[in-house]
Amino acid sequence: MRLYNTLSSRLEKIESAEIRIYVCGITPYDHSHVGHARSAVVFDTLRRYLEYKGLKVKFVQNFTDVDDKIVKRAVSEGKSFKEIAEKYIMEYFEDVEKLNIKKADAYPKVTEHIKEIIEFVERLIEKGHAYVVDGDVYFSVPSFEKYGELSKQSLDELNKHRIEPDPRKRDVKDFALWKAAKDDDFKANAVFDSPWGKGRPGWHIECSVLSSLHLGVPFDIHGGGKDLIFPHHENERAQSYSLFNVEPVKIWVHNDFVTVKGEKMSKSLGNIVRIRDVLEKFEGEVLRYFLISAHYRSPLDYSEDALETSKKAYEKLKNTLINLDMEIAYLKTFKEDRKNSLNLEDFVKSFEDAMENDLNTPKALAALHEAASLINASLYSTKLEDLEIAFEKFKTMCSILGIFEKYVRIPVLNNELAEKILMRENARAKKNYELADKIRKEFLTIGLKLIDTKHGTRWCHVS
Repeated sequence: MRLYNTLSSRLEKIESAEIRIYVCGITPYDHSHVGHARSAVVFDTLRRYLEYKGLKVKFVQNFTDVDDKIVKRAVSEGKSFKEIAEKYIMEYFEDVEKLNIKKADAYPKVTEHIKEIIEFVERLIEKGHAYVVDGDVYFSVPSFEKYGELSKQSLDELNKHRIEPDPRKRDVKDFALWKAAKDDDFKANAVFDSPWGKGRPGWHIECSVLSSLHLGVPFDIHGGGKDLIFPHHENERAQSYSLFNVEPVKIWVHNDFVTVKGEKMSKSLGNIVRIRDVLEKFEGEVLRYFLISAHYRSPLDYSEDALETSKKAYEKLKNTLINLDMEIAYLKTFKEDRKNSLNLEDFVKSFEDAMENDLNTPKALAALHEAASLINASLYSTKLEDLEIAFEKFKTMCSILGIFEKYVRIPVLNNELAEKILMRENARAKKNYELADKIRKEFLTIGLKLIDTKHGTRWCHVS
């Protein structure tokens, strides 16, 4: 498999037998939005495909559970930073569970690793990459010659990116590793002891520490949204490289933004769409389908019309799976003999080729829909053995994309129920609709819905 490496600006092959992935998680100070969902779905899909290929994956996602925004919110609500963080972490888990996001192997939090963060900062100071000023600790950007390589920014551009100029800094580009406590930090109880006085970690240092602790250095894939390339990942790379004297990440992978009418989803524009608001109108798997309908490195424009389009496409795949399963249940129940074959290998290959080529989920979905068309065209003439194989292959491809994982197989009927199906078909042929309807209702009481087709009666679970 090849993935686009933001650092090298080219596709690079994944060659390890065990893949270690670190993905930047949310800063839990507010409800999670569709942009967060896209990142979660993209890297979950990558993980699923790698595991499908037989690779062992260790997947770590952090939570920035103490931060300027969390402190500000805590103070405004008269709460501690921990109350704010825990509330929105729980909401995040509730949201992404409905998107079929697999659990990470670890969810480290900043506040669980203050000791290790302090030790990391101390070592950077010892190596001459950081300095202390009045209880603050800054990383010295000029001490790292490779700074700017990840974000591809010139020295002039980098000098313009500092939001709050601080005359105490040796260089305008220097950034905080440790922040001396301020009044709001005390109000929010967001204060920790350190060799430099009371304070809390800066934003970027956490991921250098948490990734190296859980995955070692270097690790294989670092993921996150495009907005994290600068300053977060640029600074993270600088810290880790400076301490370990090695390129800390083999492949940096970044997904593009979710937009609304072409503009990035952001609080400043007032166009944030919360995950839970979408889930009030659409199934989680429909939202997931939408989020993989564009290539992860392309912007994805959100609208309810786009969700409706995704819903229709999703339901076509779902109906194919159900129809295929119904036919299998029918053939196993009535032992009908058929001769025609069905082979999905070409579609599986197209699906895998798409995923191997930089996680091209739109092409993978196209392969699934082409397979669905063949299945639907061949359904009533294909032998049982081939339908069973087709079901497993089709469902596996869907599961890699995170849909239909919880699908429950349609049961084979016992002799008594099979006789009732035949009795009902006979009643319908004789226009005895009262008896036919009675039998239909009997099936409903055991959770099965009867479907009348031109090929005879089929059945499925009551939805």
